[in-house]
Amino acid sequence: MKSVHTGATTWSRRDLLKLSATVLATAGVASIAGRALAEETAFGVKFAWIPNVEYSGYYLAQSKGLYKSNAVAPDFMPGGPNSPVVPLVASGKALIGLEAVPENVINAINSGSRLKIVGAQFQKSPECWVSLASAPIKTPKDIEGKRLGITLAGKNTALIFMQMNGVDTSKVTLVPIQFDPAPLAAGEIDALWGFASNQPVSLDMRGYPSYTMPLADFGFNRMQNVLFVSEETLADPARAAAVKAFLAASGEGWRSTLAAPAEGVAVIMSLFGDSLGLKQDEQARILDAMVPFLTRTEQTDKSQFWMGEGLIKETVDNLGAIGVKADAATFTNELLG
Repeated sequence: MKSVHTGATTWSRRDLLKLSATVLATAGVASIAGRALAEETAFGVKFAWIPNVEYSGYYLAQSKGLYKSNAVAPDFMPGGPNSPVVPLVASGKALIGLEAVPENVINAINSGSRLKIVGAQFQKSPECWVSLASAPIKTPKDIEGKRLGITLAGKNTALIFMQMNGVDTSKVTLVPIQFDPAPLAAGEIDALWGFASNQPVSLDMRGYPSYTMPLADFGFNRMQNVLFVSEETLADPARAAAVKAFLAASGEGWRSTLAAPAEGVAVIMSLFGDSLGLKQDEQARILDAMVPFLTRTEQTDKSQFWMGEGLIKETVDNLGAIGVKADAATFTNELLG
């Protein structure tokens, strides 16, 4: 399954080429992940997508000096549609990876890669069905007799979700779409499969108020934006200590962002607003839409990235439902203590 992203901005080929150049420029710094970290504390952290508020907690931690105070110097490596995360971590070119969906990591493990998931940014999946507020789809059964816009990447998940919720899929018309919600605004479909911080934001900014139905509210939840490392890193005391320090500082950065979202937006705009053409209002709306999915509602005394037993079980069970065999042993909180 390809990486997905939750931001609403559409990127041109020129933007993506610019980011590809940035990735190449940072690869040399990131390569020290394959060396003993006793020599230096700089290492690569590979993101799944282009810089935006989806990663604001990390950049805010950096701007506040939280990494420096924890004696680490992460080098953030931007992602994109042709910039996979798993290979860089598996090959040692990046110490830490942040993958949009856990199945990308699990599939690599099932193919022989020795990786472990060490934290989760999204405690609740932002995957959802989006409809117009004037004709809301509030429950899975409401989609019967309607037209559901679906991307190729999301088709299997949508079908499994409907079956789990007793929807007669023969009464649903699936309409192939891309991530742009224009077909919903134009009345060509009645709902679409997407992300709470993507299409709803885009629609609202175009003057089309929307209604969001999270899949997690109807029995289909799995952690997302998972942080992972190689088993070799976990076995090396120096590298494991560096990852632990990074996670601690990043957790503080995200808690600060959730407490004051405007700070998270400000740091992203100051770093990337001009170069990537980001719009402050859009970034603010995206982060606001992300907050309910980032906020811890259980074990609030734990790290921001802590993966509770219930969340791990939900993730394993729902990955199994879409044909991805996962094991609870793949997830570890040992660096979040």
